[in-house]
Amino acid sequence: MRQPLVELEKPEIHLWLQAVPPLEVLLPRLELLSLEERQRAGQLQLVGDRRRFLAGRLLLRTLLSHYSGIPPQAISLDRTANGKPYWRDPPLPLQFNLSHSHQWILVGLALHRRIGVDLEQIRPVPRWQRIARRYFSAAEQAYLLACPPPERDAVFLQMWTQREALLKAMGVGLAGAKRLARDPGWLTLPLGVADGYVAAVAVEWERGTAEEAPPTVRLGQVPPG
Repeated sequence: MRQPLVELEKPEIHLWLQAVPPLEVLLPRLELLSLEERQRAGQLQLVGDRRRFLAGRLLLRTLLSHYSGIPPQAISLDRTANGKPYWRDPPLPLQFNLSHSHQWILVGLALHRRIGVDLEQIRPVPRWQRIARRYFSAAEQAYLLACPPPERDAVFLQMWTQREALLKAMGVGLAGAKRLARDPGWLTLPLGVADGYVAAVAVEWERGTAEEAPPTVRLGQVPPG
């Protein structure tokens, strides 16, 4: 095991953003992925989906290697029943999550606390009212209705990323969206990322206790090569 290249303290959340590299950059690095990951990529019919999946997994393995000192290809990743990736028998209590949308990937890492991230390209949401009625509280629906129409898509997607990040951190599906969003044991924050995108991170936080100050969030960018 090599010496870790990056240190992560418990009160910190590290977030890494990367533009999705072209396939010609990704393909020579496929040996860093597991057979299962390569098979999953091969099952994706659209080139863009395959490219985002490969880029996300390669970035995740590279970052986990930098934090642990273990070679990327030696990291044993698995998925929960809800599809959340996790590291089997990690050498340190590292929690992580990733998201990708269009041309960007976002990875979040924390120690000792579950974490979720979500990233969305700002785009028209024609059925926002139906989605809001199903997954958002009455107060959130009222807030969206009061938004100026030109701003509503971005506001809706920012609210959606916060909800999705929380659900991903908890490892549950959308069925519990309204109830889980009110759980006091979590901190959910919007993130300023790339132009034309919105993002959020959710992390466990025992607020109200003297030893649990809000975590420090650090956002960095990884070159696409």
